[in-house]
Amino acid sequence: MANERYTLPKFPPTLDWYPIFRGQEQAGELLAAFELIQNPIHEEEILQALYEQWDDKSKTEFPRGAKLPPVTQPLESDRGPIVPVPRGIRPVVSKHRIEILFWGVRELKRVQLTSVDRPRVDIECAGQIIQSTVIANAKKNPNFSIPVKFFDVDLPENEVFMPPLTIRCVDCRNFGRFTLVGTHVVNSLHKFMYKPTPETPEGSIANGTLPIDDGRSFHGSIHGGDTRSVRSVRADDVAIKIDTMSHVSHSSQHKEETVIKIDPVSTQHGDNKEQEEGLGEEGEKKKKKKGGKEEEAEAEEETDESTLDWWSKYFASLETLRAWQEQQEAIEKKEEQEAEKEDSQTDGKIIDKGEPEEKDKKKKKKDKKKDKKKDKDKDKEGDNKAGEEGKSKLAKLSPKTSRKKDKSSGVTELKRNIYEGIEQLKIYPCPLEDVDDFNGFHEWLHTFELLRGKKEEGEDDSRVVGKFKGCLQVYKSKEGDDGAGSVIGGGEMINPTGMFAHIPNNDPVGVLVRVYIVKATDLHPQDANGKADPYLKLSLGKHQVNDKENYVSKQLNPVFGKSFDFEATFPMESMLCVQIYDWDLVGIDDLIGETKIDLENRYYSRHRATCGVSSVYAIHGYNAWRDPQKPTEVLKKLCKDGKVDGPHFSPGKVRVGGRVFEGAKEVEDENGGKRPSDEPSALVALTQWHEVPKAGCALVPEHVETRPIYNPEKPGIEQGKVEMWVDMFPMDMPPPGPPTDISPRKPKSYEMRVIIWNTDDVIAEDDDFFTGEKMSDIYVKGWVKGNTEDKQETDIHYRSLTGEGNFNWRFIYPFEYLAAEEKIVISRKESLFSWDETEYKIPARLNLQVWDADHFSADDFLGSLVMDLNHFPRGAKTSKQCTLDMLKTDGSVPQVNLFKQKRVKGWWPFAAKGEDDELELTGKVEAELNLMSAEEAEKSPAGLGRNEPDPLEKPNRPDHTMAFVFGPIKQLWFFIWRNYKWFIIKFVVILCVVAIFVLFFYSMPGYLTKKMIGA
Repeated sequence: MANERYTLPKFPPTLDWYPIFRGQEQAGELLAAFELIQNPIHEEEILQALYEQWDDKSKTEFPRGAKLPPVTQPLESDRGPIVPVPRGIRPVVSKHRIEILFWGVRELKRVQLTSVDRPRVDIECAGQIIQSTVIANAKKNPNFSIPVKFFDVDLPENEVFMPPLTIRCVDCRNFGRFTLVGTHVVNSLHKFMYKPTPETPEGSIANGTLPIDDGRSFHGSIHGGDTRSVRSVRADDVAIKIDTMSHVSHSSQHKEETVIKIDPVSTQHGDNKEQEEGLGEEGEKKKKKKGGKEEEAEAEEETDESTLDWWSKYFASLETLRAWQEQQEAIEKKEEQEAEKEDSQTDGKIIDKGEPEEKDKKKKKKDKKKDKKKDKDKDKEGDNKAGEEGKSKLAKLSPKTSRKKDKSSGVTELKRNIYEGIEQLKIYPCPLEDVDDFNGFHEWLHTFELLRGKKEEGEDDSRVVGKFKGCLQVYKSKEGDDGAGSVIGGGEMINPTGMFAHIPNNDPVGVLVRVYIVKATDLHPQDANGKADPYLKLSLGKHQVNDKENYVSKQLNPVFGKSFDFEATFPMESMLCVQIYDWDLVGIDDLIGETKIDLENRYYSRHRATCGVSSVYAIHGYNAWRDPQKPTEVLKKLCKDGKVDGPHFSPGKVRVGGRVFEGAKEVEDENGGKRPSDEPSALVALTQWHEVPKAGCALVPEHVETRPIYNPEKPGIEQGKVEMWVDMFPMDMPPPGPPTDISPRKPKSYEMRVIIWNTDDVIAEDDDFFTGEKMSDIYVKGWVKGNTEDKQETDIHYRSLTGEGNFNWRFIYPFEYLAAEEKIVISRKESLFSWDETEYKIPARLNLQVWDADHFSADDFLGSLVMDLNHFPRGAKTSKQCTLDMLKTDGSVPQVNLFKQKRVKGWWPFAAKGEDDELELTGKVEAELNLMSAEEAEKSPAGLGRNEPDPLEKPNRPDHTMAFVFGPIKQLWFFIWRNYKWFIIKFVVILCVVAIFVLFFYSMPGYLTKKMIGA
């Protein structure tokens, strides 16, 4: 094209993979290079090419200009001559060794109406084939007897040109017949390539370091000798060499030790110091001003540990997760605004440095946006930081430490105080396999799906006929390396000391599987009313549990709170299936969705996904240690398996691999006494195990994972999510304790008594018939559960001219309250024909409204007041102090929790939106709120309104008996007095003064005459 720049052609042409399509579907790839050659060309150029070709094919030199012998080329009548690929284009190959871990096969379907009993797996790469042993009986034990084999093959040094590897599973039947079960093609061997670090390229293979997908390593020894291992590095990793001798401490005993001191109660990644430093002068001033008041308030709000349970940890962690997500959204929004600002500034400038520089800048911007997008995706996954950054993340968002105050800052501060001091777990918003730190638990055991049949349009799960479990390891083999370990025919390793040296035994093992189902969210509705009646059904091998009797009526977000125990045998019973069904009164129950978990990969993972590690070691209470192995035992086993020096314990310290971890020296027993223990310091080492050299990796913490559920009939469409976790305990170890009680909390019965004493400054809506003056017939309405559920009203205060109303009226609201969720629980039937009651959860709020009663028309709404019983403004002492500022939610108004204070009295404002959609003060109410439990209410009963028992006095209101006679006169008098009060007072005073002067001057002449006469 005319606008294209002229450049020299690439010579020789490079090979590349070109996709092959069948219709719209990709059917394969072709490794080829294409070159356009001018024809005819000059005879000298042909001779030159022939000379070069002769040099490539023959080792003897041939003089230039001599007559070249013909190059022998195989001829085929139908295809023509086969010309070898020139050396400059042909990939450079070298000898590679492929080690294969044949672990086993899973879930093999029938072939030709016959079950697969004796499977065998063949691995083919670059024309070389290696076969596994034949499984004698796949039903009894689907694992291979000889797990590790290897073979050598010539592979290109450039990984891009490496051929695919084919995994083929066949069924060995009678009379030497073989039936194909399924195949799997590994298109790229890149993830299975072993690459030593640049520092010691030979040491890593000699030490048997097995890399896993996330760049970590699995240690083994091939040739013995030095046991040091070098961690493999990914292409996007950066290797940093640290000189341990450059940071020598004054004490020679701790020359290479790194001391890690962690408070077990605080967060593990503690960012509190950084946040405190980032507060600036304003934050320090606020801290000094608040001072002891905050400490007193926090001391009052300390939670009794005896009242805490697992749900306390869950809701504290959930609040932390929400706060963390809000913070990430704020950070992302800020970054987007900065990026937009940079783009606008760049677009406004004129760049005169040429087109290439402009393209480079655009490319950098695109890369930057991609990096931000990646970070955003990681944040959405939640990673493993959500539960661990508990109190520090809440502190970041609380009004005490945040400069920017939002509408919900007061609520956030109160919730932070509620959950302060409660230990937390990690809530992952994704399956555990999707967490980056755990990498799907594929360190050395991968799952390859076996496919059979012709590929159709789109993804078709029906082609999956089974799974092969194993692993591949590809590396360059040395010259003269005949193998590692004891080798028999076919490349079998009887005593493997290669890359898979320290894999566990694959014999069947008994495991106690304990499944906890917390709740499900956003389920797809199955009934005509837009709801569902979900219940659980679990299966693990031959074990099945049907919890149909405990279905949750008409809920799309049911709370199950159940645990199930299975005694399973791996590998025969290793696939856990959790299904959620919709209960139907008539007909067959419908499957809402299901999720499947491969427990075997978790069981053998080095991340120790068998039982999550708690953040704090406790002997009793809601945070009691639930693993049968104590932290010291777990730490010893990890050090032994990873060949790490340690652990070496001392009071409050433990040394592992040259690092010292510090923790508490004592633990509290059931009686409240203290006793010395090494468990807290060992637990600190476990929580920081990823920092241990060589064998370190992230251990699975105490957690709750969120798994999406799918319906096989609607593939790819999420039907909801289920929150759960799984614990596994070997049967040959000490049995674990009883399961953690996660049963749903039962709501507590309360009775709230609200006394409406008075109102003031209520706006007047009606006009008086005689005087035209504004007046109102005031009454107050209130409810808790709903306007139609428990609505109550006071009597009417008639003809209030000043907005003052006197009531002395008592409302009584009994309700069921769930403290953990801060919700009121209501159970009622949706309709007359409903089979059972439906449970609803609503916020704990008291709604008060002031109305103007009318005789012939509808009553007029004047204003409302909504009081959240967990945090509402403290009442004013007098009516004058009651203003709209009390309704602010920016943290400036002190808040009250009725469930802690029990009794509150004061003035609160009524408000309504005006014409400009701004709140206007429409009245004030003096009320008293008294909260008591159902038992307390039964001991001290009270009547509604002013009735017995414990009646209230009648209010002192104006008498309206002769209102039709004296009412107009009173209203006329009130109208004159209200408008002309000061004028009347002044007039009376002036009139009295004038009268005195008139009387004085009137009587003065007579008194003077009498005085003169002497009368």
